[in-house]
Amino acid sequence: MNSLYGLIENCVRKYENRPAVLFHDHEITYKQLKEACDRLAGGLQKLGIGKGDRIALMLPNVPHFIISYFALLKLGVTIVPISVYDKANEIHHQLEDSEAKGIIYGDKYRMTVQTAVQGLAHCNKLMVLGQHAAAGELRLPHLMEINEPLQVTEDVSEDDTAVVVYTAGITGRPKGAELTHKNILSNIEACVDFLKLKPDDRVASTVPLFFPIGQTLAAGSFMAAGGAMVLLTQSDSETIVSVIQKFRPTYFVSYPSVLQSLLMDTEGQEPDLASLSFWLTSGDALKPEILEIFESRYHVPVLEGYGLTEASPMVSFNNPAGERRPGSIGLPLPGVEIKVVDVQGQEIMSGQVGEIIVQGPNVMKGYLNRPEATKEAVRDGWLYTGDLARIDESGYASIVARKKNVIMKSGFSVYPTEVEKCLIGHPKVKEAVVVGLPDNLTGEEIHACVVLKRESSASPAEIIEYAKEHMAAYKCPRTVFFVLSLPKGPGQRVLRDQVKQILQEKLN
Repeated sequence: MNSLYGLIENCVRKYENRPAVLFHDHEITYKQLKEACDRLAGGLQKLGIGKGDRIALMLPNVPHFIISYFALLKLGVTIVPISVYDKANEIHHQLEDSEAKGIIYGDKYRMTVQTAVQGLAHCNKLMVLGQHAAAGELRLPHLMEINEPLQVTEDVSEDDTAVVVYTAGITGRPKGAELTHKNILSNIEACVDFLKLKPDDRVASTVPLFFPIGQTLAAGSFMAAGGAMVLLTQSDSETIVSVIQKFRPTYFVSYPSVLQSLLMDTEGQEPDLASLSFWLTSGDALKPEILEIFESRYHVPVLEGYGLTEASPMVSFNNPAGERRPGSIGLPLPGVEIKVVDVQGQEIMSGQVGEIIVQGPNVMKGYLNRPEATKEAVRDGWLYTGDLARIDESGYASIVARKKNVIMKSGFSVYPTEVEKCLIGHPKVKEAVVVGLPDNLTGEEIHACVVLKRESSASPAEIIEYAKEHMAAYKCPRTVFFVLSLPKGPGQRVLRDQVKQILQEKLN
């Protein structure tokens, strides 16, 4: 199988009348899903969209995300998934950098998208999911309704780029990680093998499909096994419990913060989660005490995993059939190798802390149009993650710290430099430093130290509101504290550890 679209074809051959997608009161079989994908592919082809093009996809967890995803893959198109939380300037950068020919989006995001495409002549195919189309738009459902299923599937190489996912670096603007058909298919196959997934399995997930973990683990892996995916558009505890009780999934995929919220919101209750074989978490560290309480209360084993966008994304998981170690990211998936190295790139002894590096068919092709950044990230076939870890004698790895200063908030990666650049854009702000501090609910929360320009005055609320206007809400600082100057060392480098101390003192 060279193409991700082959997943759909394979499932129709084996499981055509089995449910593929469950959404509210709708059940879509694999046969129905393929027909919808093929009809949309036919409509997109008539618009002049084809192999070699890049099309952005900005939808929440609804069936049309999956339909659009596979319709584009059938045409040999490269998909650029975009977060529905992104602001216009963030979307503009991704569309411009990827040279996307068009974008598929929900009508809820119409104003944001219309602002984002201004000045981008190449991005002229605007396809909206909604009841009505505005000027310059085409209705996505209409493209499916008026076209016959496209019979021919574009021939692609396994090394062709299937998806470009934008991920921020420690400096500069977000970069597009090129994930090939082989990268993603190998990761899907490894997850199916490691978790021993089967056709009777169902997965429910609060992880967005526009993130790699949603595409690979929560959707692709269960589809490859012939299972069904239950789509959630909300992640509150009441909805989660209701969905589990209604659809009886065997797996649930979420970020660790969801487990803690569920524990808090259902305290004193006894929700029925008995259908679940395992609860899968990744994207952030899960506190051992939370895992212990969760498993004791709900009797659902939790499997912690580790991944990153550049690895398509899953790298490791605790073994469902073997020993599970709280606080550990488990063992590497089949076909994936990990090791811990020192600053010279030499492997170090078990138990010592170093940078975790990854090798395998899941490692990205590189960063789009950024050869130097690619060379820095992938060396001799090994992906340097920037995360500090230790591996014990049994091969179980544990993340110790994040070398790149990444703030992990509710499973989202937030890069301080990106937030700081936004805050400095405020006309009254001279300097700004952003750090992450531990938070019981989100894992880490974002806090800012701000130096105002001379003779300027502002309130924390004013700065936070400015951030919300220019960035996705999850990137915005929860608190802003004003200081006369920032602690700096040689070369005027800001001493982030001292900033953390200052903020911790102010918050206590």
